Amino acid sequence: MRTFLFYFLFCLSGFIYAQEKFDSISAVIRDASTGEAIPYASIYVSPNCGTISNDDGEFCLQCLPSDIIRITCIGYKRITCQASELPSVIRMQPSSTMLKEVTITRGDNLIYKLVEKMQRQAKKHKKAESQYFFRMAIQYPGTDELAEAFMSAKSCVQIRDIIFHSGSRGQVQNGKLNGPSLTGLGRTNLHIFLRLSPVLVNYDIWGFTFVPADIVLSRIKDLYDISCVQFTEEDGTEISKIHISAHPSIISHPIMDGTLYIDRKRCRLLRFDGQMHGLQIALYDQAREKHIFASIDYTMHVDYRHDHGFTEISHMSDIITKDSVKIRQLLYNLGDKKLQFNKSVRVGKNMIHAIDVAGFDSTLWVANNIVKRTKDEERVAFKDTTFWSTNRSKYATELTAQEQHTNTYLKDAIQLLMNNTMQLQRMPAETNRRKKR
Repeated sequence: MRTFLFYFLFCLSGFIYAQEKFDSISAVIRDASTGEAIPYASIYVSPNCGTISNDDGEFCLQCLPSDIIRITCIGYKRITCQASELPSVIRMQPSSTMLKEVTITRGDNLIYKLVEKMQRQAKKHKKAESQYFFRMAIQYPGTDELAEAFMSAKSCVQIRDIIFHSGSRGQVQNGKLNGPSLTGLGRTNLHIFLRLSPVLVNYDIWGFTFVPADIVLSRIKDLYDISCVQFTEEDGTEISKIHISAHPSIISHPIMDGTLYIDRKRCRLLRFDGQMHGLQIALYDQAREKHIFASIDYTMHVDYRHDHGFTEISHMSDIITKDSVKIRQLLYNLGDKKLQFNKSVRVGKNMIHAIDVAGFDSTLWVANNIVKRTKDEERVAFKDTTFWSTNRSKYATELTAQEQHTNTYLKDAIQLLMNNTMQLQRMPAETNRRKKR
C-alpha cells in the first residue's frame, strides 16, 4: 500500500509539473521615490534564463509561473518574487545605507590593484568568448532604423573580435515600413564603439583615446579630478563609487571619464558609467562635396559579471548624438546557454554587410529571451522575411570604390588628428602596454 501511494504521488506530481506551461511575463521597473524608469536592471531566473530592462525600464521574459525571479540594480534593494505574483509595475527602493565620503589620492591602491588585476585577467583569459544579443537603433528626421543580431566576441575586460551569426534589420521612413536600405544602416562601422572600455587591452582604432585606466595610471598633475563615496549593498557588499573627471584643460583631446563602481573587498569592477570628450567623426557634406569633422556626444554604460573567474562584459549600452541624429547600441550577454549557429561572419569595415551575409534565423528570436524592444524599436522591427530573403543579394554588397576611397580618407584624417592633438606622456610600462595583444 505504501509503495502504491508513493508511486501515485510521484506520478501525480509529475503530471502537475507537466501541465505547467511557460508564460510570457511583462513589467516595467521604476524608482519608488521618483517614479522614473530604471533601465538595464538585471532580471535573473537561472543561468540560462534572464534578461535586462530596456531604456524605458520594460522587460519581457518567458518562464514558468512557479519560477523565482530576482531583480537587481546597483543602488537599489533587491526584489525577489514568484513569477505568477509579479506586478505589472515594479517599484525598486533605493538602498537606505548612508553614503560615506572618502578622500582619494592619486596613489590610491584600490584603483591600481583593479587595473593591474584586469590586465592580468585579460592576458590569462584572452581567448574567453561569450555569446551576445546585439541591437542598434538610429533615429534622424523622418527615418528610424533598426538592426538586431546574435553574435559572439572575446569578452574578458573588453569586447573584441566580433563575429555575427544571424541578424535582421528594418527601416521606417515617413511612417512607412521599408526593407533594408542602402542609406543609414546600409554602411556603418559603429561596432567599433563596442570595443571601448574603461580599461583597454587591445587599442586598435582607439589607440589615440585616453580612458580611465590611462588617466589614473599616468600620474600627471592636474590631469583629472577624482572623488569617492562608499556605500554598503543589502547583501553586505561594500562598494566604492569612484568618479574620475578629466580636467577641463584637456577635454579637447579624445578622453573618457566617468564613474567606477568597485567591490572594495574583492577588488572587482561591477559597473561603469562614462562619457567621451573631444570625440569627432567625419561627415560628408554633399553641398560642399567634402568631408568635415563634427563633434559628437557619447555616453556609455557597462555592467560586469564575475561568475566565470574573470571580469566579463555582462551587458553594455551606448548613445551617440549629433544635433537631430541619435544612435543607440545595446549588447546583452546570453549567459551560460550556448547556442548553435549555422553561420559565422567576422566583422570587417562594414558591420551591416556582415549581418546580411550571416543571414536571418527567426528561430533564434523565438527561442531566446532577447531584451524587450521599446515602442519606437518595435515599430521599426522588420518582420517580412520574404522581402529580406529575395533582396538579400541586392543589399549585401561590398564597399564601392568611392566608399573605399572614403575609408582611406578617414584613416588619413585620424592619423592627422593623432599627430596634431595633445599627446599625454605615459609611464614606460604604460607605453609598452599599448602594444596590440
